[in-house]
Amino acid sequence: MVKGKAGKSRKNAPESDFDALAAIQSAGGTPIEPFYENRREGLFYTGVGITRESGEPYHLPPLHIADNIELVGRGVGDDEKEYRIIEYRRRGENTRKQAALPLETVGTPACWCFLRGLGIGIKSSGKAMAALADYLQWQGDFTDWQIANRGGWLNDGYTGYVLPSGEIIGHAGGRVIYNGDTSKKAAYAVSGSLESWRAEIARYAVGNSRLMLALGTAFASPLLAPMKLENGGFHLFQASSGGKTTTAMLALSVFGNPDKLKNTWKATALAIDNIAAATSDGFMVLDEISQARGNDVSSVAYSLFNGVGKLQGAKQGGNRERLEWRVLLLSTGEFDALHYMKQAGFEWNAGQNVRLPSIPADAGKGFRVFDTLHGFSDGAVFAETLEQSAKHHYGHAGREFVQYIAEAMQRDKAGFIAKVNGLCAAFRDALPPDLSGQPARVAKRFALVAAALELATEWGITGFNSGDGVAGVLACFDAWYEREGKGNYEERQILQRAADFIQSKGNSEMFGRLESIGIDGGHQTSRYHAGYVEQRNGYPPVYYLTREAFEIEICGGYDKDFVCKVLYDAGWLQKSSNRWTKQLKRAGISTAWFYVLAGDQPPQKEPAED
Repeated sequence: MVKGKAGKSRKNAPESDFDALAAIQSAGGTPIEPFYENRREGLFYTGVGITRESGEPYHLPPLHIADNIELVGRGVGDDEKEYRIIEYRRRGENTRKQAALPLETVGTPACWCFLRGLGIGIKSSGKAMAALADYLQWQGDFTDWQIANRGGWLNDGYTGYVLPSGEIIGHAGGRVIYNGDTSKKAAYAVSGSLESWRAEIARYAVGNSRLMLALGTAFASPLLAPMKLENGGFHLFQASSGGKTTTAMLALSVFGNPDKLKNTWKATALAIDNIAAATSDGFMVLDEISQARGNDVSSVAYSLFNGVGKLQGAKQGGNRERLEWRVLLLSTGEFDALHYMKQAGFEWNAGQNVRLPSIPADAGKGFRVFDTLHGFSDGAVFAETLEQSAKHHYGHAGREFVQYIAEAMQRDKAGFIAKVNGLCAAFRDALPPDLSGQPARVAKRFALVAAALELATEWGITGFNSGDGVAGVLACFDAWYEREGKGNYEERQILQRAADFIQSKGNSEMFGRLESIGIDGGHQTSRYHAGYVEQRNGYPPVYYLTREAFEIEICGGYDKDFVCKVLYDAGWLQKSSNRWTKQLKRAGISTAWFYVLAGDQPPQKEPAED
C-alpha cells in the first residue's frame, strides 16, 4: 500500500516481485504489508521482515528512497508508448509540477537522469532504486491523462489547445499534459493586458500594410488545421534595416514575449523541427535568412513546410516517432529567398516559392516598412517605440483569439468553418479574376490572414474597424503579385536560368566559334564542351547547345520537354519540324543535333496595344 498526502492508506496496484512478502499473516491473523509513504521530507519505503526466533513478520525501518513523488495518473502518447504522470515539487519552491515519465525507462539510468533533471533527488543504493522502480510502475493513481507530444489543437474537435508552455486553452476534455519541447516555455508568458496591447501596439498597425500582414499571420496560425490548409508563410525582404525585425516582434507579441520567441534561420533542421512541433497550429518567426547557409535554408524550408520531421532510428531498434506540425511562418532577410539559394548553388522550386512567397518589406511610401508614421517624427523613432512596446505588452491577444475559436467550434463547428470560408471568399473576390495555379494557392494564404484579422476585429481583440485588416493584406498581395505573381513561377525560373547561363558563359571557352572553323584551334573549346556560338553581323548570336549542356545547365531538375516548350513559346528556342533540336552541318564538324537558342535572352515581346 502507499500512503498519500493525507497519510491515509489506499490499496496497491498489482503487487511486484519486490513486494513478495506482502500480506504475510501475523500470529494474530492481521496481514502485514509493505508500503510507500510520501512525507514532506521525501518518499519512503517500509518493507516487511520476519523474526528468526518466532517467524513473525514485522515492519522494517522506513527506507528513504527519493524526494517526494506523487503518482497521479497514466497515459498513452501519440507514439503508443505508456507514461506515468508524476507530481513533484522542487526544493525551495511551493508550486507542484507535473511531468510525463516514459514507463519503458523505469529502472534504467535514463529514468534516474530524467528524474534528477527535474530536480528530484534519488538515493543511489541498489535497494532504494529497486524500491523506487517498483513504486513508479505499480503504485499511485491510474487516472487516464492525454499525452500531448506537440503543441496546438488536442483533437479534431478543435476545442482544446496546448501552448508550448503546457498551458491549456479551451476545453481539453480531460486531463492533459504537454510532453514536447519546452525550450521556449518561458517565452509563452503574458505581460501588460489586452487593453494595453491594443493601445500600444495594435492601433499603430492601422494603415500599415506590412504590420497588418504580420499580425494577421500570427492570428491565422490556429486556423490552419480546422480549415485544412497547408503549412506556409511569408518572407519580408529589404536590402537595408528598415523595420523588418520590428514587424516580426509585433507579430510575436500576439502569443508571448517576442524577445524570447524569435528564432533565426541560423539553426539546424532538427532544431527547427523541434520548435515547429512545439509550436504546431501556431506562429513562428525566422529572422535574417542571410545568417544561414543555402543548404540549411533548403533543408529547413523543405521539412518545415512539409510538416513532418526527419525519420530517425531509435536506440532500441526501429524508428522514433516522427514529429508533425502545422505552422505559419514569417521570415525576414535582406533579399528574397531565391537570392540565397542561387548564391549557394541550390534551386528554390515552385513548391517552396508557393509556401514562402517573398514580399518587399518597403511599403513604397518613403518610410520603408511603414505606410504611415502615426504622427512620429521619423521611421526610426516609430520602429524603436513599437519594438519597446512589444517587449512589455504581449501574450493576451493570441490566447483570447484561440479561446474564441475553441468556443465557436464547440458551439457550431460547421457554422464557424462556413463563416471563415465566407470571409476568405470575400477577400478573393477583390483579387484578379483569372488567378490559377501557383498564384491561386498563394492567394489562399493571404485570404486566411485577412479572414483572421476580421475575426479578431469582430471579437473585440484588435480594436480595428471592419475592413482595416483586409486593406492591409490586400496591399501586400498586390506587392507580391506585381513582382512575381503574374505568370508561372517555374516558367520564369527556366527563362532566368537559361539567360543566366548564356550571358555568363556564352563568350567563354566552353563554346566554340563557328566562324573560326578552319583556323587552327579556332573551334576548340575547354574540356567541358557546351556547344558552339555563331556570330552574325546585325543579328543576335545563335547558341548551339549539346544535349549534356542543355540538360545540366538549362533544365536543371525540370522536365526536358517542359523546358523546351517554355523556351519555344517564348520565341527563343528554334526547332526542326518534328523535334526540339536542329541539325548542324559545317565543314570540320560532324553532323549532330543541337538545342538552338537565338540570342542571349528571350526576345522582348511587343507591348499590348490599348
